[in-house]
Amino acid sequence: MGKIFKNKLKKAKIIAGDDLGIFFKSNKNSTDKILIGPNSLQVSRERLHLAKFFFVLIFSIFIIRSTSLALFPGEVRDIQKSIVSKEIKNPLPEIFDRNNKLLVTSVRTKRASIRNPVNPKETARLIKAVLPAWDEDRLKEKLENRGYVELADNINDIEHYDILNSGVAEVEFHPVWRRIYTNKELASHIIGYSGRDLVGLSGIEKTIPKSKSLHKDIKLSIDITVQFHLENEIRNGIELYSADSGFGVIIDVLSGEIIASASLPTFDPNTINQNYSNSKYKQTTFNQVMQGSYELGSVMKVLTIAMALEDNKINLNDTFDDNICIKIAANRCLNNYNNQSSQEPLTAVDCLVRSSNRCMAQIAQIVGRAKQKSFLQDVGLLDEYFLEIFETGSPILPAKWSDNSMLTISFGQGLGVVPLSFASGIASIVNGGFKIKPTLYSTNVSDRRGASIISEEVSEKVRYAMRQVVKRGSGQGADIKGYAVIGKTGTADIPCNGSYEGCGNRTAFVGAFPGWNPQYVLLVSYERPQANIKKGIKRNSSFWNAGPTAGRIIELIAPLLNVEYNEKKEPLLAFPNQIIETSNKEVL
Repeated sequence: MGKIFKNKLKKAKIIAGDDLGIFFKSNKNSTDKILIGPNSLQVSRERLHLAKFFFVLIFSIFIIRSTSLALFPGEVRDIQKSIVSKEIKNPLPEIFDRNNKLLVTSVRTKRASIRNPVNPKETARLIKAVLPAWDEDRLKEKLENRGYVELADNINDIEHYDILNSGVAEVEFHPVWRRIYTNKELASHIIGYSGRDLVGLSGIEKTIPKSKSLHKDIKLSIDITVQFHLENEIRNGIELYSADSGFGVIIDVLSGEIIASASLPTFDPNTINQNYSNSKYKQTTFNQVMQGSYELGSVMKVLTIAMALEDNKINLNDTFDDNICIKIAANRCLNNYNNQSSQEPLTAVDCLVRSSNRCMAQIAQIVGRAKQKSFLQDVGLLDEYFLEIFETGSPILPAKWSDNSMLTISFGQGLGVVPLSFASGIASIVNGGFKIKPTLYSTNVSDRRGASIISEEVSEKVRYAMRQVVKRGSGQGADIKGYAVIGKTGTADIPCNGSYEGCGNRTAFVGAFPGWNPQYVLLVSYERPQANIKKGIKRNSSFWNAGPTAGRIIELIAPLLNVEYNEKKEPLLAFPNQIIETSNKEVL
């Protein structure tokens, strides 16, 4: 074996050249010797020439490539684009309004933390100097007890520089993503907000992790400009009427798309996580339109009229006694709002115009409990509803649908309804009688009408009656020239502690425009508004607050929504008989 190995080494040396002899050792006489060939100097020179060759080759390639990139800069941009797309990728989809205006995006930022500082007291002092939001004593205590403290979630470049130059060596920086809500408080209840590490906590944001379209842009149904006017006018109304809160919603009557939805007071999703420990601030996250359930008062009378007309139990010319005593709970006679009554019989139209509770109770008696409950079920007021966010409410039903419940529900008390469900139900009444399903996503489908609830003829009759409310009844504040607004006001006592006494009221206006061919339904409501004689607001009823607010909103948004303007058009009658209009003295 030894002889064979030596022969192989000799053969390898001959083949490779004497210069490779340095890699081989001789074991002759057990003495290690380095085998150096006679031409080693020449070999070294050849190696040097070879190294020069490779150097020139690499340098030439570099020069050629640099020249190419200078002559064709598009290649550079493509390379940069490729790098950016791989390294800086938005972890969540961006959110846009129906007109492709950006509502939510993600940006990369830094999180600062500190671990086991040598001198917690001195460290706290230095950090306080660059991050003033920290309490020095509190930070010192945390550092001493825990050893690890997160200093800030969103460090900007200036703060980053200041911390690095603060003299605190133990600070660590971690790259994180942050959601940016470009319109701050605007539409916050719809969009929602995310918490730590982009975990959605409410609204559309909360649905994203469960969405099949992860990393795809989301296009909502809302128009952010319309949303601004809706929120702004309700906010102004809360101040003007000294109300506790207010809400509003606008729905496309054919597609069901929610064009705008406002619940005030509201919150800024960019700062909600810093302020959420404040219980008062936490309350602002409650979505009144979609989570709440309220007795909305006389706006329910639109449904009572529609129900009776569809059941062929009444016609608009039928008359009712507004002075009749209808017994309700505690064996007392039912009263109208503010104890108003007409000394002469009222047609069904004027029952709605004058908002007579007694009229509606009589109509409910004619129709009956079973039909009333069935009709409201069909309209969608008695069940939980589906929407693309988790913050949805449920109706508050009477424990027993008794005769007394039937009477009070007919004029808007005794049944708590979700505002969005109610607005959707009214849309189904005025759009020709077809049920719609509300949605927060842009559908690209102009007509999503479902099953028929009432006939087209009944729908037209109801629209006519609602127009009279706005023209000469309590809805006059919402009568905007050129749009023939139709609608109904409502003022309901707020139940509390088992009674309706001393708890204030809730006002509302529900309407649609244009009256001759409704495209949009609008619902506006205030909680506990007040009269203000100095500002000309004589009462706390819907005539003085919800109605005028709705009018201002319609005047602002109708042109934005390209609604036809026509001062001559009015809702058409689908029946031949002339409507008898009785006198209207006091409807406020």
